[in-house]
Amino acid sequence: MKTRKKHTKKSETPICTCKKGSLTLESAVVIPVLVFVFASILMIFRILQVQTAVQESATYATRKTAAMAVNVESDSVALSMAKGYYFHHVSKYEVVKKYMKGSWIMTNFNGSSCTEDDILLKISYEIKMPIKFANIDSIRIFQTSHQRRWTGDNPRLERDDDVDYVYITETGYAYHRDINCSHIDLSIHSIDKKNINSARNQSGGKYYKCSHCVKNNQTQYYITDYGTNYHSDKNCSGLKRSIKRVKLSEAKGKSPCKSCGGNN
Repeated sequence: MKTRKKHTKKSETPICTCKKGSLTLESAVVIPVLVFVFASILMIFRILQVQTAVQESATYATRKTAAMAVNVESDSVALSMAKGYYFHHVSKYEVVKKYMKGSWIMTNFNGSSCTEDDILLKISYEIKMPIKFANIDSIRIFQTSHQRRWTGDNPRLERDDDVDYVYITETGYAYHRDINCSHIDLSIHSIDKKNINSARNQSGGKYYKCSHCVKNNQTQYYITDYGTNYHSDKNCSGLKRSIKRVKLSEAKGKSPCKSCGGNN
């Protein structure tokens, strides 16, 4: 008589248990990442809001001080005025009061200055982070605003009437007091080759071939009223004068023009 073998069922782990464990692991990784991403986006918008408010207030303060501190001689008083205008303006923004760490009145102005000509506000502060990350709960922001003071005309500065100006060229050896001097105000004329040997300048001198541009087999040349050379290229450096107006003290090494240098 054959005995029947008893088959015992082995306990098996349900498939759904593995799926649950896998989902739990994925959630543990993905959710913090998503939270960090959303917190970062929120932080960016928060920073932009506060920065905009602070920059508008700083610009308002420097411009207001530039206009109102015209007769204020003390730089420290002018700087205090700028800070006062800043606080008055920035206090209107709720985002500053809400997101700036500590009291918004405790804004740092290190590096700010007011001089005779300029007003500079350097502002630093901290913005609260939406979520504390690695023991960091805020981020420091730096902003500046610069404005020229409305000082108007300063009688202590040099005026054109008090300064002796002359005219010079890049390649010339003389300075000129008259911008219409014939040596710098060149009148260029064209002349046929057949007439070049008989042509004379206003001083009675003969024209000689320019060593830079004149070539053979040309039928037309260019001359000036007071020049001593004839040219085949109208853009030759011998025909061009780049005139600059400078102070007489800057024309060192150049002698006065014989035609106009002695005129005052």
